[in-house]
Amino acid sequence: MKSELKLLYAEDEKIIRENFVEIFKRYFNNIEVAANGKIALELYKKGKYDIAILDVSMPHMSGLNVASTIRQTDNKLEIIMLSAFADTEKLLKAINLHLFSYLAKPVKIDELDATLKKVIAKLSKNTKLIFNDFYSWNIKEEVLYYLLDEVKLSKKEHYLVKFLVKNPYKHHSSCEIMEAIMDKPTKYDTNCNNVTQLISRFKKKMLKSYNKEYFFIDNVYGLGYKIIS
Repeated sequence: MKSELKLLYAEDEKIIRENFVEIFKRYFNNIEVAANGKIALELYKKGKYDIAILDVSMPHMSGLNVASTIRQTDNKLEIIMLSAFADTEKLLKAINLHLFSYLAKPVKIDELDATLKKVIAKLSKNTKLIFNDFYSWNIKEEVLYYLLDEVKLSKKEHYLVKFLVKNPYKHHSSCEIMEAIMDKPTKYDTNCNNVTQLISRFKKKMLKSYNKEYFFIDNVYGLGYKIIS
């Protein structure tokens, strides 16, 4: 699913610029492209952007100078800087610009992919409940995402997540959850073990298929389950 966030991209080398634009089209529907820093700043002043991806070294005006000028009046624009140099002076200057990320060229595709997905997730908070750096819930669509990828949920898994996000700051007991999401809670399951088993299977599925280290449902003994946000 492509984002409707608006991207400003500046790169002076034509072939690199064209290649990156093709990559960015997989993530964004709205992209403005500049061939140098001066044009990038002019576009920024005329339009409204959510993300800027700037090459450090460009004619007429460097990416760092563009970012510095933007930061004089705008602290909300997320800026990603691309640089072909391991230049300590440039890196130190970039620290004060509150960049979302600083990627060294040649940029690795997996690093770029992870960075773009994270910045899109961060800026989508109005329509999404962000669980952590990886998982989010689209409130309107009632869809779970791992970064930008939709997670396929079973009926019970969907009911479980939907119930927990209604009050993400509260712990819910297994029996509370069972009463809310199960079609026919069984009177013989007095300890509500079916919910415990459901969440255990769900966790194994997510750790195996998406992220081996992070799950988004917390379990505190004596309190129950809640969303990690």
